[in-house]
Amino acid sequence: MKSFQEIKQQQAKELISVIKYAGSQSNLARECGVSQQSVHRWVKRGRISKKGATTIHRVTSGYFRREEMRPDVVSWRYEL
Repeated sequence: MKSFQEIKQQQAKELISVIKYAGSQSNLARECGVSQQSVHRWVKRGRISKKGATTIHRVTSGYFRREEMRPDVVSWRYEL
């Protein structure tokens, strides 16, 4: 089982990868249908929201998996 610190690092790494994939925070926000401020809050926290992770999973056709973006989540409320 991963430590809290390892999970935090994975979340931050995945977030950076998603932003690079999208090209910018603004592009990611547009693709996900959220405000740029929402993406900025993800960056500030160092992790994507659960709903955001599900949306990114969906819009990237699973290229970024929500379970990898948020390994701390045990159950998901949002359907793919």
